[in-house]
Amino acid sequence: MKNRAGKNGFTLIEMLVAMAIVVSIVSMVYGSYFATSRSAEAYKAKMSVSESASGVLRQMARQIRCSYAKAPESPKAGAGKAIVKTQGILEEPINYFRGGLNVRSGEILHFATTASVSSLDDFKNGLADVVYKLDRTTGTLMVSARRFVETAGPLVEERDFSVVTEGVEYVELAFFDGAEWLDEWNFAQMKKLPRAVRIGIACEDENGRKCKYATIAQIYCLRRGNNKKNDAGGR
Repeated sequence: MKNRAGKNGFTLIEMLVAMAIVVSIVSMVYGSYFATSRSAEAYKAKMSVSESASGVLRQMARQIRCSYAKAPESPKAGAGKAIVKTQGILEEPINYFRGGLNVRSGEILHFATTASVSSLDDFKNGLADVVYKLDRTTGTLMVSARRFVETAGPLVEERDFSVVTEGVEYVELAFFDGAEWLDEWNFAQMKKLPRAVRIGIACEDENGRKCKYATIAQIYCLRRGNNKKNDAGGR
């Protein structure tokens, strides 16, 4: 409508309607932006955890695939069942591979491997003695690697551990003997390596979302003494 001066103008109702429309548009745009931003942050956090967990699984699988065990020695004729003693103490067999979640002190895997280990770059062509340990209190997965020494009996030396990843809810392990999956493995008792190891890791991202990742590592070992590659279990 026109005012007294003959100029066009807006009524109060028209201005209120226009303001309501503008506010609605701004609210929708801001809401979409906020939702997109939250979704992007959640995706970024999940991708960060996924990359970390995938990297850990690749590292563990690569080392486990190259697990090492010495070929059993053929008994000599007339040797009989001699008992080996050292200073009056019975020698225990070398435990090339053991794993499980019920091991004391948080140790979940302990094995010898021919795979190269980054912390042992000066010893690439040798064997590595690798231990993975899970601190369930802090959710920290740690690893320790050093040169492997084929010495009978358990070693009780202190080891230095480095952090592999944090935010671990739990770890699942299973060991395949060729017929079934077992919860634990002890080379000293089984007298062989597992054919495969299944590893599962559940992690929590910074938003509290839990994600689970898993892989299976088939074992192929190079046994010293015959220089022949065999898969685990002697297939």
